[in-house]
Amino acid sequence: MPANLTPDYLAAEARFKQAKTPEDRIEALEEMLRTIPKHKGTEKMRADIKRRLSKTRGILEQKKKTGRKGPSLHPAREGCAQCVLVGPPNSGKSSILSNFTNAPAVVGDYPYTTVKPMPGMLRYENISFQLIDLPPISSEFMETWIPSLVRVAELVLPVVGLDDIAGLDIVIQRLKTAKIELVNHIDRALYHGSTVKLPALILANKTDHADASVSLEILQEEYPDFSILPLSTFNPVDAAKLGRSIYEFLDLIRVYTKAPGKEPNRDQPIVLRRGSVLLDAAEEIHKDFVQELKFARVWGAGKFDGQRVQRDYVLTEGDVIEFKV
Repeated sequence: MPANLTPDYLAAEARFKQAKTPEDRIEALEEMLRTIPKHKGTEKMRADIKRRLSKTRGILEQKKKTGRKGPSLHPAREGCAQCVLVGPPNSGKSSILSNFTNAPAVVGDYPYTTVKPMPGMLRYENISFQLIDLPPISSEFMETWIPSLVRVAELVLPVVGLDDIAGLDIVIQRLKTAKIELVNHIDRALYHGSTVKLPALILANKTDHADASVSLEILQEEYPDFSILPLSTFNPVDAAKLGRSIYEFLDLIRVYTKAPGKEPNRDQPIVLRRGSVLLDAAEEIHKDFVQELKFARVWGAGKFDGQRVQRDYVLTEGDVIEFKV
């Protein structure tokens, strides 16, 4: 079966060949994996990209261990997706991290509380997303390393306080100057030359402010193409709302595995992009499954129990898989 490689994939491959640093190679490989068509004709290519990605990440981690001491500016990836919180001073990024995740974020009522990337895990039902709080961005200053960290994220979460929405445009324009353009849908995310287009979900924080409803209306008028999620860090329900919004925005599905004669393990789902096939789920478990997988049996909505499926079977939310190797 022909690979039918897309222009986005070929552009990422060209960047990988020209990359000079491990960070640049990782960035290109991740884009290659994100844009390569998923079918039987690309099985070996996808497996090879994952091997190269794992090897390059190992090289980078070793470089960090033997290099300078101190905290890493690129937190290790955890969870289903890495999402970066960007915003102007006092927008409430650190409060989101502190109140919605397990991170000991520094929260203050003064600007520039955050001075280094701070990761935390946002729990949503039986999965987690990694949120990374970054130092604030203003017209006067942006840390030089912020763009390189934003570029490798799956999702950008611009945070704006509904007590002062003026700073959001400054953040968007500063990132654009760094050749990072925010787009309103994950399917529009791509690299074009040195510019990267990343999906963004705007978080309208401080819904408890007196003028919140007016500010939110203005914000929606100024950014009509973007999804805007109103929330308050003082409302614990909004943590689940944020998790659900990220899950839906990234167009993810959860599938589960089971051993013959046993119940499925619903505590550790495999999380994939919608449209993924059986082979993609197998690769998430172990690379050897790519070669050894014969078929699988699937339980789920609209299927008969134990339906036999092949490698190119398109998975849906809640499917239970019993692999046959």
